[in-house]
Amino acid sequence: MRVKVIFNKLSKDLRIPALLKMPHKRISSNLIIDTGSPYTILNYTDSIRLGIPHFKKAEIVRLGGKAYQSFIYEKLEIILKSINNEEIKENIPVRVLKPFSSKIDEIENLDRLPNLLGIDFLEKFKFICNIPEKEIFLEKQ
Repeated sequence: MRVKVIFNKLSKDLRIPALLKMPHKRISSNLIIDTGSPYTILNYTDSIRLGIPHFKKAEIVRLGGKAYQSFIYEKLEIILKSINNEEIKENIPVRVLKPFSSKIDEIENLDRLPNLLGIDFLEKFKFICNIPEKEIFLEKQ
């Protein structure tokens, strides 16, 4: 099953429309493929919208020259649609980043970060990326 990846020429990123699902809530999101991130990272605002608890501390994550405390949540379901309109469901631990202080500027800075699909997610797929030919897919065997 193949999932179409969208190349955004303006922002120079690769995105996948997805549904992020919890037992009691779900939201739509565009996930950015980040081959430089070992982890899938969910932004702070979306974690609040989904009701994800922030109590299981994980590692310190550095992004954009800043350090953030990460919290791990192990029960998020990510749902992708294949090019044949089939659902591909993956349960994966995600990291939620939180600032070290509750200053509005720091929280707003975190809110600007997109949701990232890291290597932990991409390891489950074959990643086909030929940007000039517009052949960009994730493929699930």
